[in-house]
Amino acid sequence: MSSSPPSETTSEDNRLLSLGPMSVRDQLYRSATNKTFENEPDLPSLPVPDLQSTLALYLDTVKPVVDSEEYENTEQIVKKFGSSIGPKLQEALLQRAQKSRNWLEDWWLNYAYLQQRTPLIPYCNMAAPYPIHEYWPPQRGSRIDRISMSLAYELEFWKMIRSQIMRPMVHRGVPWAMDQFKRLFNTCRVPGEEKDTLKCWFVTEDEGPPAPTNIIVLYRGYIFSFEAVDRELDEPLTPQEIAFQLFYIEKWCQAQSTDGPGVGALTVADRSQWAKNRDYLIKCHPQNKTTLDKIEQALFVIIFDDSEPITQSEILREAMCGDCKNRWADKSMSTIVFNNGLMGANGDHTPFDGLCTAILSHYIMMSMDESKGVWKGSRKFRDMPKAERLDFILDDHLKGEIENSVKTFNQNCSDIQIVHQTFKGFGKAALRDYKFHPEAFTQVALQLAYYRMHGKPAPTYCTASTRQYYHGRTETCRSCFPESVDFCKSVVEGNSTPGDLFNKLNQAVNKFNKLMGEAMKGYGCDRHLMGLYLICMEEGHELPDLFTDPSFIKSGGGGNYILSTSCSGYWHICGGVPPMRDDGYGTFYGIEDTQITFCVTAYKKCEETDPEVYFNNICTALMDMQKICNSSKL
Repeated sequence: MSSSPPSETTSEDNRLLSLGPMSVRDQLYRSATNKTFENEPDLPSLPVPDLQSTLALYLDTVKPVVDSEEYENTEQIVKKFGSSIGPKLQEALLQRAQKSRNWLEDWWLNYAYLQQRTPLIPYCNMAAPYPIHEYWPPQRGSRIDRISMSLAYELEFWKMIRSQIMRPMVHRGVPWAMDQFKRLFNTCRVPGEEKDTLKCWFVTEDEGPPAPTNIIVLYRGYIFSFEAVDRELDEPLTPQEIAFQLFYIEKWCQAQSTDGPGVGALTVADRSQWAKNRDYLIKCHPQNKTTLDKIEQALFVIIFDDSEPITQSEILREAMCGDCKNRWADKSMSTIVFNNGLMGANGDHTPFDGLCTAILSHYIMMSMDESKGVWKGSRKFRDMPKAERLDFILDDHLKGEIENSVKTFNQNCSDIQIVHQTFKGFGKAALRDYKFHPEAFTQVALQLAYYRMHGKPAPTYCTASTRQYYHGRTETCRSCFPESVDFCKSVVEGNSTPGDLFNKLNQAVNKFNKLMGEAMKGYGCDRHLMGLYLICMEEGHELPDLFTDPSFIKSGGGGNYILSTSCSGYWHICGGVPPMRDDGYGTFYGIEDTQITFCVTAYKKCEETDPEVYFNNICTALMDMQKICNSSKL
């Protein structure tokens, strides 16, 4: 586009004028010239990696976690696979890829999510605290004003996606897929006895009139719905209008002598049980289907919670394990506002990855920062009907099922340990001075912390985004490899010079950077092996030894990683999920200039794991690694 002024007003100029003055937030998130989903048709297809390269990468990550005899056996198994059935399965996978722009997409959705029968809450849904302390410290009586303003910004984000003025994401000059943002709103995972269904009603302005624009509010077991958008103007409500609705809901619920039935508790049961109860609920009375439709098709859910968590760990625990009678696990997004005005979030992982909700949260946080917690937009107040109470007609069977769900949920949550704390020794600014990539350095620290604590390496899943491809989601970057283990051993044994330790640290960081770069290009080993496994099953072949070999599980295959890790971004926003394994840790982190925030989860049932101790070991590992860097400069 020419840098000289155009001779006449264009549609792009009109888009720019419609945005008004551009704040720092808007410069980051809004575009006058590029539409949100404009790159989708031109994104490349997800590649199928070379078979021998995948097998070599797999062996490299098996080596640190098995003994020499096991490794030699695995090496022979892999060699046999690579020269026998492997090439046949590879050819079948290549043929599948020729018929689809993303050969993994349907498999990943079905096998990683929809066919899983585990309860969504607390095991699968993402949960996080909102880091709003610096704007809004705990204060009773503040929650309606605060959540109303937060919701107004969230609706701005909805409008931004709907009108496609959200700037399409580009990573190092490469466009990224934006399709996951379409599933932030109006999305629900509907249970089935054997397999769930993901449904999304969201549409852009180009695609037609808006989908349902109601918001669901859960409080004290009751369910309400109110319209969040002026449908004639396609304009979201102002904070004042939202507050009017929420004040009415809060006062009505508090005036009742008993809590509502808490039908949301049914959604936290295992998926097959919830599917049976949902079918029964629909058959129980025709009104129930209408009520379900309003909930499932709604923009998102707001939850009023009377608890008063203070610390980030307490907020995260309530967000992940709070009162299940006031949850709707199937919805893509739920914002929880506590009695003291602090907030958390819970959302289904099926429709999108954590970065999407982190970006939404960052947009809200930037809005709060720029406005200093004071709404600067329209203060319009229109006549509107009061929020509608949504009632289910229940019989004794369903009431009993609600209580069964509550009991099981509370038992499940009692086993989960959660730590959300911040390491304040340094952050990405110092690491850049050392010329280390911040995430790579952090990943090596996680390895060192675990090795010190448990005396052995930890097979590790680290999220790599494959969004440079059409409908790309994630690949596994295996961050436990010979170079990282060699560094950990050398630190723990204490026999190496600072120079040797620095060199080994450098080798480990460089190896991670290489593996992460390849994984983001779609050249990890996990998704490829998954594809070969599924092709094998679909074509009725006998399962190859590669997938039954104990080394496959020991190295993390089949979702058996001891450390399940992910970077939530280069900001303070950080949430998480429970570990993949009973003896594992979920470890998630947000890296800022001068600090790193961690969310660590574990299970009480495992006597060997302790998230508090592991977090402390991570801090120690980071400080020790900094000393190694400083010593190398002497």
